[in-house]
This record gives sequence, structure tokens and C-alpha cells, in this order.
Amino acid sequence: MKTNKILTTGLGLLFAMTGALGVTACSAGDDAAAPAASAPAASEVDVAEDLENARQTVLEALKDDDWNQVMLASDVEAPTVKYGLLVMPYSFSEKTSRVQGTIEIKDGKFTIEADSAADDKTWQIDQDGEISEVSE
Repeated sequence: MKTNKILTTGLGLLFAMTGALGVTACSAGDDAAAPAASAPAASEVDVAEDLENARQTVLEALKDDDWNQVMLASDVEAPTVKYGLLVMPYSFSEKTSRVQGTIEIKDGKFTIEADSAADDKTWQIDQDGEISEVSE
């Protein structure tokens, strides 16, 4: 079981790093292709890494089965099914004060919210990795 946990954690981190490198590589182009002002770069969002890790955790859960809900929890050590939903191990950094615990999934689409510990802004990431600020 430890090997499985190490493998899934390693794969999750690999996916997160690949996504971060992909964003960096895409943003290294000329200024004509600069993103719109309403779409902040991942490097400007202090909770981006935690959101990306949460997204990868949910995507990992969806590889094996089509779940309607996935719960992210720090008190489990391995994926566990409780009350008809999959509970995935997940913890976030000190940069983040909160990450949405229960993720609703409909037709493969989902969003995950996280609050910044520094400025209390709420950010969300979707299934495609797009990060945006949640307006109130």
C-alpha cells in the first residue's frame, strides 16, 4: 500500500510540475500574445500551486471511476470510499487558508476554490487548469 501511495503522490507532483513548467513555457513568448488583464498569470496567484495540486488529485480520482463528488481531506492516508464518495488525501500550504473540501463533478467538469491566507481573495481552478478570481 505504501508503494501505491508513493507512486500516486509522485505522479501527482509530476503532473503539477509539468503544468507549472507548461505555463512558464507558454508565457515566455512575445508580448503580442500576452494574456488578457482579467486572467492573472499563475505566478501572480499565491494559491496557484495548491489549486493545481488539488486539481491533479481530483483528476487522479476520476481516472479510475466517474465520481459525482470527490472529497479532499488531510485526515486520510490513502484514497477511501466513504458514504458513496471518494475521499482523497490532500493537504495545502501555509499560503492557503482554505481549499474547498467537496468537489462536485458534472459531465467531467468541476471547479475548486481556495482562499489566500495573505489577502483573503478567493481563487478557483477548473478541470482544464484555468485559474480565476472568484467575484463576490
